[in-house]
Amino acid sequence: MNFYATILIFIVLFSTLSHADTTPYDPAFHIFVPQHWINDPNGPYRDPVTGKIHLYMQYNPNGAVWGDMSWYHVTSDDYVKWERSETLSMVNDLWYDLRGVYSGTMINNHLGDPVAIYACVENAGAEDVAQGRPDIQRVCTASPSKADLKGKRTLDILEKNPVNPVLSEDDVPGLVYLNNFRDPTELWADPAHPDEWLLAAIARVKDDEGDNAHVVLFRTADPTFMRGYKFSHTLYTYHLEPMLECPDFFTVDSTNGYFLKLSTMEARRDFILYGKYQPNEAKDQYVYVEDTDRTNTFIDFGPYYASKTFYDPILKQRMIWGWVSEEMEQTQNLKVQGWAGVQVLRGIVYDEKQKRLKYPPIPQLKALRKARLLNRTLALLSDTASTVLTPFEAGTIHQEIIAKFSFPASLFDGTKEYTKENAPEVGLRIRTNTNGFEYIAVALKMPAATPKSNVCHECTYPKGQNTIFKIYPTNAKTEAAMNCSKECAKERTCESWALDETENKDMMQCSLFWDYSSKVSTSNKVVSSGVVNEPLLYLERTKSGTIGYNSPLHGRAPLASSTELELHIFVDNSVIEVFKDDGLQTISGRVYIPDGVAHSGVGLYTRNTGDALVSANIQVFSMGTIWN
Repeated sequence: MNFYATILIFIVLFSTLSHADTTPYDPAFHIFVPQHWINDPNGPYRDPVTGKIHLYMQYNPNGAVWGDMSWYHVTSDDYVKWERSETLSMVNDLWYDLRGVYSGTMINNHLGDPVAIYACVENAGAEDVAQGRPDIQRVCTASPSKADLKGKRTLDILEKNPVNPVLSEDDVPGLVYLNNFRDPTELWADPAHPDEWLLAAIARVKDDEGDNAHVVLFRTADPTFMRGYKFSHTLYTYHLEPMLECPDFFTVDSTNGYFLKLSTMEARRDFILYGKYQPNEAKDQYVYVEDTDRTNTFIDFGPYYASKTFYDPILKQRMIWGWVSEEMEQTQNLKVQGWAGVQVLRGIVYDEKQKRLKYPPIPQLKALRKARLLNRTLALLSDTASTVLTPFEAGTIHQEIIAKFSFPASLFDGTKEYTKENAPEVGLRIRTNTNGFEYIAVALKMPAATPKSNVCHECTYPKGQNTIFKIYPTNAKTEAAMNCSKECAKERTCESWALDETENKDMMQCSLFWDYSSKVSTSNKVVSSGVVNEPLLYLERTKSGTIGYNSPLHGRAPLASSTELELHIFVDNSVIEVFKDDGLQTISGRVYIPDGVAHSGVGLYTRNTGDALVSANIQVFSMGTIWN
């Protein structure tokens, strides 16, 4: 990029930052840019010298669509108030990153200085572009200047390493296409070679078992982390998709093993693997081995993606950032909003009882509470909705809502099968209008069971849902169906299953889905199908009045207590975050309601609860802004 183009970008950026946050769907306490596009959180970092909190992110300085990837920078002293930087930290201005400065991380090197490690992407040749592969992806490093580190330590400008790129496509054995090597993570000490450090990235690799996604490791003996990288080995292989994104490898304590976070491109969800980091048979490398008793879990059931954990050395705890994307058509977004993407920050804790990670709201958000609008306890009758806060009483579309429900243990009975007409449901209505006809429902509900047998030769499944395949012999159809059902119940990301006949008459196909519908089936003859009979956490938007997507968001959410439920909700104009039971399950979602404060009421409701005694305590707070 030439000098004048660089100046133009900065002029555009400065003009952007001077604009008031006035579009009708702006959040107040989520990080966003007043104009243009952001996506993956990059390099979350807390400076142990100054205590300053830094977050970089993918940013397009030239529009509210993906492109011209650069690194944008925001800072905070306390996770409460934030400031946007007046300059870009890195732009795509060198031969090896003209396509973009893609995602990466920031970490202190062995000498104690911050280093950024990121995917640097060159434009591919004409033949690859014609085949839909426009990138050549490599790994580069950058760091703040020595003057900045000795001075104010703003970390605003990151200077690219003169020996970049430090890893290329030639360093990945078996790499499939040049655009499938990216998203480097923090380094850690190699337990098999104490004088070296390991760096992980994701790659699509042709191996002995096929075309698979590999978390690949590279080693270096350079204490600056700026050079000397060589391929080491594969940490983990994922066989259900040929390519994933944004790996993260971490612990949260010393007793519950290692966690591998991955982002699936097919379903656009982030999930966690549970396991151990242990030596291979030769004892010369450490690999990741899944714990089959603790199956995968999703971080969030909504448009939450490309998350990145980091360790705060001052608070001595791990936290997680995630990108929540827009949920309306791009042309519509450009017309009514002009910016895209928000960043959300959560805690990350291992729950010993549930044997899974949970993601509670960070406690610092309490500092943004302005006024308590409501604190009320009431009994809820079946099939009734009670307005507890009218739009006039609320007066704001920036709210924190905490609802705690109590009910008999028999209410969500997993031994029964339900239909839409009798499935029990308990929850809230948020962003209600004055007459209560328009609202967003946030609820815990039992799934309506799918038909035990049906035939569907031309069924389609919801776009973007991945499928796990298991094969069983046909000589025991009843046993096969039972096994398929059990397999789905065991996989904590699975909501429904279907058993199909195949062209091979000696085999059957068990399909496990991350979603469910009234007909769960694939393109073959379905022998039987069903759902996991556990409660679902639901965000229902069909009656919200949003001008964006209104399809429901949901996922499996077993009760932490058989008689209690907590739903902790943040309403921030177009951004909704739902935390069930301190973050054991979460949903993020987007709504674009033109009437604003006229849709700010809150209600409670139940459905199909019969004569069960259901009560709730609800608190509502108005919330302030994070911007200084």
